[in-house]
Amino acid sequence: MEAVTINRLIKGLGCTYEALLADGLVRGAPPVPLFTEGENEDLIQKPAPGIELWFWAETHRLERIVITLSALVDGDPVYTGELPNPFTHKMSQASVRTLLGEPYQSKGPAKLPPPIGVTGGWDAFRLGHTFHPNAEVVIQYLGDHCAGGLAFCLINKGHD
Repeated sequence: MEAVTINRLIKGLGCTYEALLADGLVRGAPPVPLFTEGENEDLIQKPAPGIELWFWAETHRLERIVITLSALVDGDPVYTGELPNPFTHKMSQASVRTLLGEPYQSKGPAKLPPPIGVTGGWDAFRLGHTFHPNAEVVIQYLGDHCAGGLAFCLINKGHD
């Protein structure tokens, strides 16, 4: 996937799957429920290895784009393609804060159950009115404070 397509998807946060399909931003099989049984609030489409598009099941609106830069669990697909500026595959918490400034939200390291173990926490930055007035990027860090993933998300989703 190209960086320009990811940028267009980020600007499309809040749009329906059908609208994104009509614009040629999504292809292939429609999103599927996160869980095979029970209630599902989220539908997911995986357009490329290491990229997940999360839609709210009730409206089919795109609410989150998750890009995996480093696998937390063996076998997880990792995205190796182009990233939108200013993001790169080799970022640290310090370099991210130099580029983007201080986050508006942040969480320090956390210990998660195996096989994940200790993470380096995350930082959240608003994307701004010129790019998307209701979106943020959350950068997830590994235990060594290198970026392990990016999540572009709606801030106010209009539901709980």
